[in-house]
Amino acid sequence: MDINIILATASLLLFVALLAYFGFVAYHQQQIEPDEKPATGVELLRQHYGPGDTVEQPTPYWVAPIPAAPDPLEISGNLDRKIVAGGVMLFALFGLVGGYLLLEIIPSGPLSLRAAAADKQMETSIQRGKNLFANFCYPCHGKLGLGNGENDVNGKPLPGKPLNVAANKYDTLKEDPSALKTREDFLRLTITRGKANPAPSYSMPAWGASEGGPFNPEQVDQLVTFVMRGTEQDWADIVNIRTHLDGVDNADVVPPPPPLKPTGAEAAQVYCTTCHSFDAGKPSTVPTAPNLGHYGTEGPINDQNKAAKASDADWLFHWVSDAPKVKPGIIMPVWLDKDGGSLDEATIRSIVEYLQSLK
Repeated sequence: MDINIILATASLLLFVALLAYFGFVAYHQQQIEPDEKPATGVELLRQHYGPGDTVEQPTPYWVAPIPAAPDPLEISGNLDRKIVAGGVMLFALFGLVGGYLLLEIIPSGPLSLRAAAADKQMETSIQRGKNLFANFCYPCHGKLGLGNGENDVNGKPLPGKPLNVAANKYDTLKEDPSALKTREDFLRLTITRGKANPAPSYSMPAWGASEGGPFNPEQVDQLVTFVMRGTEQDWADIVNIRTHLDGVDNADVVPPPPPLKPTGAEAAQVYCTTCHSFDAGKPSTVPTAPNLGHYGTEGPINDQNKAAKASDADWLFHWVSDAPKVKPGIIMPVWLDKDGGSLDEATIRSIVEYLQSLK
């Protein structure tokens, strides 16, 4: 049984016994001590005057009758013993409370209530994170958490990244607190914000409530805890949870098809119009960004690209992929995913073809 429950129950029972004991002492003392009934009125006069005596100025006073039994000294001795016994019980109660508080502040070890509570909370977080994964993450990251290392029922790799890997495990990182915190923060941020990928690849949606998703911060932390601290048995439970979900006939869920690959014009509208204008006569959002409406016939514009065009047939692809490499200090970002951007080569080439077609 949990030591918290044992100590709390013992403290409560001792406190109730203490109250009952002092109540008994008060009641018993009242029973063994005789009542002192004061003599008043005629009774008082008869104690001091005979029949026919003249009562000039009586002086009333109390006369305590001598008790029959028990002896007053015996009563006093019993009361002392009861007071001592009550004091022992009271100090025992204080000792239990002090012991409970002492076990609370012990940082670790088998007797640490704090460590026991942390372990229980960790177990609860893993269980809740496991259920969240089975409900929301399963279709893309797989029943074993291996993501694109698993195949769907059609034999195609799943779109999600592998999560059940050594690089995410607490046991792998616990000896390096800095690496452990970095990985926790990375997983938490990725779950909260999601990760946009160019079509036709899947994009991971933002799950955090701060980004418009359905999960509050506690649920995000529960998912992170499950990914980093879940055992192989916890991962094996995912299929069982899926099987018993309402409306799920089996655990083999195929993710929906990814969106269609955008055309060059569509990709340019999504990624280029943040800075550039494609409408003739309309200035770009960023003053230094050229209008691309006639880029196919008027480009290149800057000197670096004019020089590159003379010797490089693929100059425009290189410019769109990694403009800072061609012209250091330019504000145009890197777009090619191999260089740290967010677009694959096929999408960039479709944008280049579209730009070269503009007249």
